[in-house]
Amino acid sequence: MINVNRVRAMIYRYMVTWGREFEEVLDAFWWPSFDILLWGFMTVYLQSKEGVPDYFTGFIIGSIILWMFVYRSQQEISVLFLREFWQHNLLNIFTSPVTITEYMISTVCVGILKLTISGLWMGLLSYLIFHFSLFSFGWYFIPLVLNLFIVGWWSGFIVMGLIVQYGHRVQSFAWSLIVIIQPFSCVFYPKSVLPMWMQQVSNFLPTSYIFENMRQVLSTGTMDMQNLYIATGLNVVYLVLSLLFFQWGFTRAKRNGMIMKFS
Repeated sequence: MINVNRVRAMIYRYMVTWGREFEEVLDAFWWPSFDILLWGFMTVYLQSKEGVPDYFTGFIIGSIILWMFVYRSQQEISVLFLREFWQHNLLNIFTSPVTITEYMISTVCVGILKLTISGLWMGLLSYLIFHFSLFSFGWYFIPLVLNLFIVGWWSGFIVMGLIVQYGHRVQSFAWSLIVIIQPFSCVFYPKSVLPMWMQQVSNFLPTSYIFENMRQVLSTGTMDMQNLYIATGLNVVYLVLSLLFFQWGFTRAKRNGMIMKFS
């Protein structure tokens, strides 16, 4: 049974130390601000060219904000786990009353809290500087972001499963794994511009359906519900598989003593 008090204690532990880590503040505010300004001014320039639709700026800025939810939600899970690994604290956590399930729930909750702050900051910047409002998505914003959170979660659990088994050799996946799927996710362009083999890969990625839906919502005000159902179905499958993979990797690491070695 999940102990709410232990989950709350873990969340409090991570949130208290958050503001004291300079690199975490950069991740939460500086890099999102940099992306909004860089891509926003580029779209303003392109918007001034004849023939560019009025919603083009919304396409790019909306893509930047939504991709942040994918990238950062994966990082929040995998990098938090990696920091425990660097600090040789894994054994302390997993020999305490905190269960694996409670630990994973706490990291997911911490990620949601941090990303809510970053998302509000990016939304404020995009509105003040480029007059793009997140309210342009309407209620469709909720299923889009929820699916992107889940993408970050299952990719983060995969990274955790790799780290707990192989340690330093695979720690770069904490930053690079989610980037590998970005070209296939159609973040800034429609799926139709991809080569056929890349389109075949993107068909298995929920992100491609989500970002196609994002552009449809901004241009027509409607959502393709079939794409939403496909994205949600893929996410459920990948989330279950990633949890099973982490559970298998954790059990394997305990059996061969890797937890002791890394701690």
